[in-house]
Amino acid sequence: MTDQPRRRFDWIALLLALIVGCAPAESTGDQPVVEGDGGDEAASVEQLPANGPFAEPTGLLPVGVLDVAWLDPSRPEPFTKDPNDVRSVAARVWYPAAPGGAGGASYVPDTNQFDDGFDAVAGVQTHATSDAPVGSGGPFPVVLYNHGGGWPRFTSPFTPEELASHGYVVVSIGHNGMNQVQRLLDGTSVEPDTLVPPRPTGDLRADAYGSWAHLEQHHFPEWVADAVHALGRLDEMNREGPLAGTLDLESIGMYGWSFGGATSIELAAIDERVKAAIDQDGQLFGSASTRGTARPFMLMHSSEPPAPPESAGEEEREMFTAVMQELSGVTREAHASLKSLASGDWYDVTIAGTNHGSFSDLTLFYPGASPGIDPARAHEIINSLTVAFFDRYLKGTDSSLLESPSERFPEVTLDRRVQPPGA
Repeated sequence: MTDQPRRRFDWIALLLALIVGCAPAESTGDQPVVEGDGGDEAASVEQLPANGPFAEPTGLLPVGVLDVAWLDPSRPEPFTKDPNDVRSVAARVWYPAAPGGAGGASYVPDTNQFDDGFDAVAGVQTHATSDAPVGSGGPFPVVLYNHGGGWPRFTSPFTPEELASHGYVVVSIGHNGMNQVQRLLDGTSVEPDTLVPPRPTGDLRADAYGSWAHLEQHHFPEWVADAVHALGRLDEMNREGPLAGTLDLESIGMYGWSFGGATSIELAAIDERVKAAIDQDGQLFGSASTRGTARPFMLMHSSEPPAPPESAGEEEREMFTAVMQELSGVTREAHASLKSLASGDWYDVTIAGTNHGSFSDLTLFYPGASPGIDPARAHEIINSLTVAFFDRYLKGTDSSLLESPSERFPEVTLDRRVQPPGA
């Protein structure tokens, strides 16, 4: 039996792995797996280039970024101390900007909004220009992004900036209660809910399923409602403010990583405003796997299973591996059910050498956390597939990347079912 501090560390490591990323059925298992969070291989801020670790977007359009915050009076805020607080939904918005911007927007929009854990990257910059004038050529399709559990809305800008450079407006929704402490515009603190059942039993399998039930009961409905609220605010953004008249509200997509990927697929199943969705290495919650969807979707998978934490003993490591294999099976069954019930197009993609963190900016700040692929290469593949997918279903332009295995990306294994034209 391990002591309580170690058990807590192991539990946190497990949750970071299963919220929710699991290897596909055909994982080769021959790529090296890095244990832990990168440790000494973390890149210091001083070592990062001027625009942090983020690659320059490949599109022709400059990128602007702005922040918005909304209140949803119809819902109480469950993660503040005042029972009279209403739910808040903040978002970071990337968009095609007018030429002439200098770039260099702060990676962290306002360190006063978040806990001290982000002070270390407060000086990191991205390629976007803060509050830049919107560019011409609109209206632009809109893509909503749902971050992963434990991460705030500003993280993983590599794909939003890429999409914006190709003519999309990207709205990254902030989901309170499952990320670091945040403070709202009025100074109210939004505390994170515990990600585990209140009293872990020490039975890793039972606690894992208990956590999934907790997430589905307490967090998933809030995330879905946040996304629905953000969709409802798009009309307002298109009527007034700096993006007025630039949003194509007939062409809305959604994507997300991990828990955010599950949210995105659920919206495609229940909200007709979402025309296409991508799940980046996430399990499914809610109704999507039992009702299917008519909307096209893409499932992106990592190839490498999560590794047990370095602190775990042999028995703990064996238990961890067994539980992750079982949860991977649950994930595969949910995805298979979704595909079998879907009436529209779907794509199932596995990227060799990736793990769950490869779909975030974790591996950029901690290169040692990448198991078998250069983090920049992983993001190049993820970005290319994401742009190609939304180009097809929101712009009506096709890419060979969605047709068959690509010589450009031999790391990608692609399965798909595409309806004949007019079907």
